[in-house]
Amino acid sequence: MGWPEYFKISDQCRSTIIDQAQLVALEKHQIVQCGVNYARDSFTIYRRNPNMHMLLFTCSGKGWLDTPSRKWQLVPNSVMYVPPGHENGFGIEHEDNDNESWDVAWVMLASEGLWEDILPHGVTYSDTRCADLLRQTIDGLHQSMSLPYPVGHELGENLVEQIRLLVSHRLPTSNPTSLQRLDKVFSRAQEQFHRNWQVSELAALHPCSEAHFHRLCQQYYGHGPMSHLTRLRMEYAARLLSSTEWPIQHICELSGYPNPANFSTRFKKWSSLTPREFRQRFKY
Repeated sequence: MGWPEYFKISDQCRSTIIDQAQLVALEKHQIVQCGVNYARDSFTIYRRNPNMHMLLFTCSGKGWLDTPSRKWQLVPNSVMYVPPGHENGFGIEHEDNDNESWDVAWVMLASEGLWEDILPHGVTYSDTRCADLLRQTIDGLHQSMSLPYPVGHELGENLVEQIRLLVSHRLPTSNPTSLQRLDKVFSRAQEQFHRNWQVSELAALHPCSEAHFHRLCQQYYGHGPMSHLTRLRMEYAARLLSSTEWPIQHICELSGYPNPANFSTRFKKWSSLTPREFRQRFKY
């Protein structure tokens, strides 16, 4: 099969690209380039004879990668590895809707040197817990480059080391995809505990119907979504009570309970102690 050298990127796409010419710290770890592509609408790249190790970490949305022998569908929390010399094409997955997107963090590594003994010898596709963290690290590295010396330099060195660790280990997860998505929904809820979350809103984040969301929570957590959210709120409040001097009224509101009496009742049911008693016993 004759592969073209081809790319098509729409005006709606955004990219962050960092290479050795911009940041010497990358050369130390034989990282040739790294970056993040926020692909929208149209994004396709074909490469005939790539001369670097390539890793694509899908953070959100869907993509694809094609080789002469097989085509892969790339889903969130996955990593695709292609060795040097393997012609390939990759791009955004087109579906029958208007919300086509693919956020992918990627790293290109030198074809010879230390990475030869660390990476596989063939094309591989696996799940990972590192995708979104790698994206955040690369975005942070890009921002650190605008900071004055020595802060930007020291921060950059640390972030490049973090990229090296994430690429070296890639940390696969043994959790089912449904549970990963469920955990992500509740991680999002934890960012706004003060909000009066409804089951319909949580289900929409998954996304799935309310009935299916209830079934998933029962399957993986052993209780319904609101019970799980309450437990997470109580754990959050307990950490604040034991580690801060903040007024209990303030902790109530941050945990999603504007009514102190309601909060105290819930907290005592959860811990067998009132918030004040819990703070006195576990304050450190």
